[in-house]
Amino acid sequence: MKTRLITLLLCSFLFSYITFSQPLTTTEITVSGKVLDEETKLPLEYATIAFFSNRQNKIITGGITDDKGEFSIKLPTGVYDVTIEYISFKTVTLPNRNFNSDTNIGTILLSLDVEALDAIEIIAERTTVEIKLDKKIYNVGKDLTVRGGTVSDVLDNVPSVSVDVEGNVALRGNDDVRILINGKPSGLVGLNSTDALRQLPAESIERVEVITSPSARYDAEGTAGILNIILRRSKLQGLNGAITLNTGLPFQSGISGNINYRTGDLNFFNTTGYNYREVPGNSFSETEFFNGDDPSSFLREERDFDRIRKGLNTNFGVEWYVNESSSITTSIVYRNSDNESKTINFIDELNASGSLVNRTTRLDPEVEDDKTIQYSFNYDKQFKGNSQHKLTFAFQYEDSNEIEASLINQDGIDVENVLTDENQEEVFMQADYVEPIGENGQWELGYRGSFQTLNTDYLVEFSADGNNFVNNTNLSNALDFKQHV
Repeated sequence: MKTRLITLLLCSFLFSYITFSQPLTTTEITVSGKVLDEETKLPLEYATIAFFSNRQNKIITGGITDDKGEFSIKLPTGVYDVTIEYISFKTVTLPNRNFNSDTNIGTILLSLDVEALDAIEIIAERTTVEIKLDKKIYNVGKDLTVRGGTVSDVLDNVPSVSVDVEGNVALRGNDDVRILINGKPSGLVGLNSTDALRQLPAESIERVEVITSPSARYDAEGTAGILNIILRRSKLQGLNGAITLNTGLPFQSGISGNINYRTGDLNFFNTTGYNYREVPGNSFSETEFFNGDDPSSFLREERDFDRIRKGLNTNFGVEWYVNESSSITTSIVYRNSDNESKTINFIDELNASGSLVNRTTRLDPEVEDDKTIQYSFNYDKQFKGNSQHKLTFAFQYEDSNEIEASLINQDGIDVENVLTDENQEEVFMQADYVEPIGENGQWELGYRGSFQTLNTDYLVEFSADGNNFVNNTNLSNALDFKQHV
C-alpha cells in the first residue's frame, strides 16, 4: 500500500511538472513599413530593422528592406523598441511601440550622418552589377585599378566593353558605339570621343549603363549599343571636393578636381581636369608585288611616330531643388583638346634580288585643335512611391570647332598641305515620362528632337618646288550638312 501511494504521488508530480512546463502560446503578427533617404526620398535597400524587448532584454527578431525600401517582419505581440539603421545614416529608434495586431508603421526617413562619414575611410569599393529591364548598370566603386585614371580606364574594366591602345571603344567587338553623358549627347565628348574620354577623370563617374536594346528614348545611332556614363554629384551639405594627380610611363600626367557646395535648396558643382600624354611608337611592314611573268618587286616601310595629347575640360553647374521630388539643373561645359603628331616614314623600293632601287623619307606632322562649348537645362521630377516613376525634360545647345593642319615633307621638300576645318552646331530637346508596370515592365511617352548643322571645309594643295602650292580641286571640297530628327 505504501509503495502504491509513493508511485501515485510521483506520477502526480510528473504530470504537474509537464503541465506547467508547456510554453505559453502567443499570437504572431506582421509589422511593415518603408525606409527612405530623407533628402532624396529614394528607397534605402538593405536597411536593417531590429525589434528589442526590454522585458527580455534582447533582440527578438529583425529584417532588412528590399529594393523598394520596404520591409515586412513577423513577430510575437508585445512592446518593442524598433531600431532602423543604415550605413552612414543616423539611426532612428521608435521606443515602446505596442504591437497587438498587424501594423504598418509608415515611412521612416533617415538622414546622412556627416560626422560618421568624416570618420570613415573607404579603401576600396567593389564595382557591382545590376540587371535592369533594358540595360546593365555597372556601379563604379573606388576601385584601386582605376584610381587616378580616366574614363577610358573605367570602360576597359566593364564587361563586354573594350578599349584599344588608341582609345577607341568597342562593345562586344563592335566599335559602332553611341556614347552619352547623363543620358544625353554631351560637349564632354564633342567631335572626338576618343580624346574626350581620356581627359575625364575616373573619379567623376558614378556608374556606366550598357544599353544593347535601347528604347525609343535613345537615338538610333550606334548599331552595337549605347554606353551611358553617369557622372557623380555630391549630396553632402556644405563645401566638399577632391583633387587627384596622376603620372605614368610612357610619360603622361594629369590633374583633376571636383568641388561641390550645397546650401539649402541650391547645389553648385564644378569638375575640371587637365591631361598631358605622350604616345611614341613605331611600325614595320614589307609588301611584295607580283608582276605577272616579270620578277616581283618589294616595298619596305618603317614608321616612327611621336604623338602628344593635351586636353582641358571643365563643367560648371547649379542645381535647384524646387521641392522634395523636383529639381532644375543648368550647366555649362567647355572642352579644349590640343594634339600634335609627328610621323616619319622611311620607304624603300627593292627589286627581285633585294637590291635598293629607291628610298623616300616622308615627314607627316599634324596639328589638331578641338574646342567645344555646351549649355544645358534639365528638369527632373520623381513621383512618390517609386523612384522609376518620373518625368524629365532636357534642352542643350552645343557649338564645336575642330581644325586639323598637316604640311607633308618628302625628301626635304614640302609637297602637300592639308587643312580640315569642321564646325558643328546642335540643338537638342527631349521630354520623357516613364511609369513602371508591375515588377518587370514599364511604359514610356516622350518627345525627342535633334537639330544639327555641320560645315566642313577640306583643302588639299600640292607643290612641286616646296614654295608655290596649287589647290587640287579634285580632292578639296566643302560640305554643308543639316539634319533635323
